[in-house]
This record gives sequence, C-alpha cells and structure tokens, in this order.
Amino acid sequence: MRVAAFALIGVPICLHMLPQNHGPVLWALFFLQFLAYPHLAQLHTSRAANRERAEMHNLVVDSVLSGAWAAGLGFPLWISVALFLATLLNHAITRGMTGVVICPLAVSAGALASTTVIAFHVSSDTDGLVTLSSIIGLAVYLSLMGIEFFTYIRRLHEVQSAVDLQKSTLEEANAALHEQIFQIHDLQEKLREQANRDSLTGLFNRRYLEGTLERELARCRREDGPLTMLLLDIDYFKLVNDTYGHQAGDEVLRVFGQALQDCSRAEDIVCRYGGEEFLLVLPKMPLSIGRERATQLLELFRRTTVPFENLRIPVTTSIGISATPDHSTTAEGLIRCADQALYHAKSRGRNRAVAFGEAAPGE
Repeated sequence: MRVAAFALIGVPICLHMLPQNHGPVLWALFFLQFLAYPHLAQLHTSRAANRERAEMHNLVVDSVLSGAWAAGLGFPLWISVALFLATLLNHAITRGMTGVVICPLAVSAGALASTTVIAFHVSSDTDGLVTLSSIIGLAVYLSLMGIEFFTYIRRLHEVQSAVDLQKSTLEEANAALHEQIFQIHDLQEKLREQANRDSLTGLFNRRYLEGTLERELARCRREDGPLTMLLLDIDYFKLVNDTYGHQAGDEVLRVFGQALQDCSRAEDIVCRYGGEEFLLVLPKMPLSIGRERATQLLELFRRTTVPFENLRIPVTTSIGISATPDHSTTAEGLIRCADQALYHAKSRGRNRAVAFGEAAPGE
C-alpha cells in the first residue's frame, strides 16, 4: 500500500514541479522519494527481526518526508492536504490514537527541517490539473484503503463464521459425548445391578451378599450393634419340581422371593443364596427379635399357595437363625451357624425355625 500511496501523490507533485524548471538535484530527490523509497522501506520491514517495530519506524519517516516535501514546495494546498491525510490515516490505522498524535509532530519536524535548507515560503495555489490530480489521487488512495479494510473485515467475518460453525460443531459433539458418557455410566450401573441380582427372582445374589455382609459386620463392630441372619430353605422343593415341572418350581421361587422382599425393611438385605435357599440379613436386629421375625415368616408361608396354571401349590419353609455377637462376628461364621441351624430345622420335621445352638424340645 505504501508503493501505491507514494505513486498516487507523486503524480500531482510531478505536475506541480514541471512548469517551475527545478534543477536535477530536486528531480533526483523526487524519483528517489516517490519511486525508490517505498520499495526500500518495504524491504527494510520484510528483513527486520521485529517487523512491527520496523513498520512504526517507516511510518515516522514517511511523515517526516511528507512534511519536508510540503514545506519545500511552499505548502501547495491540495498537495499538502493529500500528503498529511495519507500519512495521518496510515498512523491512525496502525497505531490508533498514539499515531494520530505522532503524525502531526513528525510532519512538523519534516517541514521545519526542510525550511532550514530551503528558505521558508508559501505558494499554496495550484493549477486546476494539479488540484484535480491531487483530489483523484487522494480519492483513489482512500478507496484502496477502504477496499483493503472491506476485504479484511469480510475475511474476518468469514473466519468468525467458520469459528462459530466449528464452535457449534464442537458443542454438539461435546453434548453428544456427554450423552454417550451418561449412557455408558447408566449402562455400567445397569450391568452392575444385573451382576448383583438373581435373574429369576430379582433379589440380590450371593456375589452381592459377600461384599455387603462384610460391610454390615464392620458397622456392627464400630457401633457395637447386633445383626441377625435368617437362612431359609423351601420345604420339599425337589418334590415340587418332580411333580409339577421346573416351570412350576421357578414360579414357586419367584413368588417366595417376592414375598420375602415385600415383608422386609428398607435396610434388610434379601438374597437368593442358591437353589431353593434364601438368606436375610437383618441389621440392628438382636437375636430375640430375629426369632420373632422368623416365626412371622413361617406363618406367612403356611398361608401362602402359589398359583400355577389351574393349581395352587402350597409352600412352607425351614429357617436357620444365627446372630452377631451371639454366635459369631465373621461372615463365614454366621453363615456356618445359620446353615447348621437350618439342618436341625429340617431334621426336626421342617416347617419350623431353629436358632444356632438351640436344643430340640425335650432334649
């Protein structure tokens, strides 16, 4: 843009100088200033380590030289206006308000330096051709600057639009990613839940019991509180399978498990322990209350029949009871005690509850 600016302002200056019969020195300075200097300034900027700083230096030199030429020619009105406005515009665009302040000072310094070499004189009149060429040159330069900034703003808008589009795309991708992460977490939670549940009854399985029972016993030790365990076995379940079929047996297991779940507290842990065995962990419940709970369950199942096709299948259960700290303080110990108690309940005729270490009537 500097090359175009000096070429445009050089035309009216050349037209102004032609009729005045200036010597070869001034013409040499003219060609050096308006043809060679812009290229040298461009080369200086391109090779500088700090291009921004080099361009600032070039702008100051432009202003000083513009002031020197205006004063040297006697401040011809339109030429002086064109020189000043062009340099002022360049400063304002490049350096903002700082450039607006620096430009008049640099132009004044150039004019003052010129008057020390050439006697100060004022010849502000210009003929019509010089005036017209000055106006045209200034108009063309301002138009070129406007086109350049229009192109810059349009490109900036295109870049901004592209950035906005990419931002929107990234936001959509981010939202989709968050949704996928949520779905993955939800799926993981469902898989964990499925891994901890018995597929037939929907109760917790033995895998879940192992970790949970240890935590409950640790809490009992911290709080010095009780815990009761009930191990239940459906009486004559093999006979149900053999008589009515495995589908009937599955329905008995499902109804039995649902009944246990329905009559349990929120803090109770109801598990299908394996086959026709179910296990209840009753936190904060002492052995005496655990006995009462087992009796209630016996009565519940004595009244329960499982509908299957056109049949009503009766269900009873045998229950082994163990408790902490009464019988054991470990998970393995409690299960072992409950299993031995269940064995005695079945050997004494089934359809009854027996606590670990409890003697049979009459013993």
